[in-house]
Amino acid sequence: MPQSPPQRFAFDDVVIDLAGRRLWRAGREQALEPKAFAVLALLAGAPGRAFTRDEILDAVWGHRHVTQSVLNRIMSLLRQALGEDAAHPRRLHTVHGVGYRFDLPVAAAGTEAEVPAPPGDDGAGTVAAAPAPSGGHRHRPAIAVIVMAVVLSMLAALAWLFPPGPWRTATDRPAAEVSLAVLPFEDLSRAGDQGYLADGLAEQILDQLAQAPALRVVGRTSSFSFKGRHETPRAIGRKLGVDHLLQGSVRREGDRLRVTAQLLRAADGRYLWSKTYARELRDVFAVQDEISRDVALALSVKLDVARFNRGQGGTTQVEVYERYLRWRGIVMAERFDLEHDRERLRLAREMVAMDPQCVLCRDALAASLNAMAQELGGAQARQLRAEAQQVRAQIARIAPDSWVARRERANALWREGSRAEAIVLARQIAESGPPSKERVWDYVFMRYAMGHLDDTIALVEQARAVEPMALYLSRDLQYDYTAARRYADAESEYLRGRTLEGSQLEPDAVAFFRQLAGRRPGGIEELRGLHQRLLGKGRDFDTPFFTALGGALDDRAAMLALVRKALADPGYGGGSERAYVWTSVADALGDAGLAVATLRSGLEAQEGFAEGAMAPAAYVALWNAPYSDLRAHPDFKKLLVETGVAGYWRQTGHWGDGCQPLGTQDFQCR
Repeated sequence: MPQSPPQRFAFDDVVIDLAGRRLWRAGREQALEPKAFAVLALLAGAPGRAFTRDEILDAVWGHRHVTQSVLNRIMSLLRQALGEDAAHPRRLHTVHGVGYRFDLPVAAAGTEAEVPAPPGDDGAGTVAAAPAPSGGHRHRPAIAVIVMAVVLSMLAALAWLFPPGPWRTATDRPAAEVSLAVLPFEDLSRAGDQGYLADGLAEQILDQLAQAPALRVVGRTSSFSFKGRHETPRAIGRKLGVDHLLQGSVRREGDRLRVTAQLLRAADGRYLWSKTYARELRDVFAVQDEISRDVALALSVKLDVARFNRGQGGTTQVEVYERYLRWRGIVMAERFDLEHDRERLRLAREMVAMDPQCVLCRDALAASLNAMAQELGGAQARQLRAEAQQVRAQIARIAPDSWVARRERANALWREGSRAEAIVLARQIAESGPPSKERVWDYVFMRYAMGHLDDTIALVEQARAVEPMALYLSRDLQYDYTAARRYADAESEYLRGRTLEGSQLEPDAVAFFRQLAGRRPGGIEELRGLHQRLLGKGRDFDTPFFTALGGALDDRAAMLALVRKALADPGYGGGSERAYVWTSVADALGDAGLAVATLRSGLEAQEGFAEGAMAPAAYVALWNAPYSDLRAHPDFKKLLVETGVAGYWRQTGHWGDGCQPLGTQDFQCR
């Protein structure tokens, strides 16, 4: 009787577990993102063969919505996991002008050796590729053949499941590209109260440098995550996947400004260029431009600063600029409480009063008005939202061609029901400038709202290429992977995201519902632990419903009874705006009928539902319940018709993932 093919093989101090999609080195499991494992399986499955970049992209990503920079980051992640030095590789080699090659040790042709099984494993099915013991066995070529066959046979099952990772090094990128991270500038002012100016200056320089086609610049969230941390340039460069770092300091004394900027080589911390700029505060814009140009020159890349500045809709007044930096500092720190919302609104009103032509200032005012409306509610909220609409109209009047005005036009088209036109315009905006959240996220939400889950994942993965350490991207990917029923990917991203800075509330919530659905390891104890982490945290989980749920986690019927109680008495569940929690519980427990009923309750509470004019973000609830047969339920089909999703599909012929037409009048989803 033929033996089962091996599910694991080993070499040096590395063990690769194909069945479990896991990698160990030196006895420790390495945090590998799933698509990185798929690339490793492809390369290791044909040792010695040089794969072109296109071959790898085709095999693992289907080349869909993916650029070669994604592969660059994956290779850097693999090198770290394997303990490889890009400058002196042992196994994973860059074949310049071609792609990549994975070399196994000579003994990998078949020598079996005693390899310790990873923790919690019996070691069954391991094929070892390690040096033969002295005076030991003969090589057995058949083993290598089996290993290769097994790896290749699993690729089809692995390749379509996995997301890209954030890592990248100089060796992995095209020779023409230069990579850079702009670190937060240090505030050296005597009072230590110019942090907003130091951060703003660094961010503006970052945005300007990001416009250079031959320069890859890591985003603000990832670069600024090293603020206050004393890590070596090499460590920072490795974590961000860049060759160069720009660091600096700001000292302000009255109206005098002294800015020092230094360009370092990440690999060894060597200074490549340094300059100090002593200017009047009114010349802060010129300082930004000078530093950007000087850095670009030092890196031998071309930069058109003037063209970039003209298209951004900012201000030329220093007093306004200072207020904008304070306003943005609050936003980037995610201080969204009532006190800081009031401060943002005050700053925004002052900005607009001082410079009525500043488009970004008016955009900040509209956002601040809506934030205050959400805090206050009632008649005050209606008044504030009406004012925000007036501000948006003013932007359209004074700067109709600005990206801010076009973004609002896209949202207006959406609310009018012209969703195909809205998506086209939103895509143009996303592709016309730096991939910031402000520019891209409306397009992302619109794609997701229409059920294009795989497309959304590809977009967010590309955003993660720029912001590898942004928790909000990790969080959104966890939602996206879950909606697409890629539960292993969601779990992998959850584990990666736990190493990032920021609130883990939403990732824990997604993991809780995945645990409730039986899609995570750990059983009832892990479920209770997640419930405790969520309990009382935020409005969604500080409700009688969620509290009572904790006492019934081992009783499906009791939990479903609690969901029915919340549906009958929304106050018990925290209000209809919390209905997504009830829906998630019912869905995870497999009750599609109850899940779709709670889903409707939540959607009907959304502004614009009756008119088919909900904001794109409200539509995401349609796809966040993947565990039951909700999407095949007749009442879910009705919701898709009422919300205009089905109409969009028929108009464009681009149906949501898992959905298809049945003749000219009907359709089905699975």
